[in-house]
Amino acid sequence: MKQKKSVEDYLKTIYTLTKRKAVHGSDIAGELGVSRPTVSVALKALAEEGYVFVDGTYEVHLTEKGRLIAEDTYERHNTFCRLLTGLGVDKKTAAADACEMEHAVSRESYEALKILAEETLNDK
Repeated sequence: MKQKKSVEDYLKTIYTLTKRKAVHGSDIAGELGVSRPTVSVALKALAEEGYVFVDGTYEVHLTEKGRLIAEDTYERHNTFCRLLTGLGVDKKTAAADACEMEHAVSRESYEALKILAEETLNDK
């Protein structure tokens, strides 16, 4: 699982699900709209990279390394959603676009857009 977008999507999904409940592979599959076997393969790859581990009850947990990436991706997503909806884009479109933007924008450009979002949203 070397693709940055896929790794970040899985980690962000696990992160957001963890805020609500204990996370299992079936939860991830349902959230991402993929099969359980696909999730099993992905979790194995994520574990090999040191991003997650699965405990004896098959609950999925983020490692510190995985949590840091998940939090960063989650923050980027929320920032882009807020910026786009603040500019008048409908929520569904903003969420879909933010999901693409969170992976594609450099750190430098993201920080500049984050400042713009803060300035734009604070004026409203």
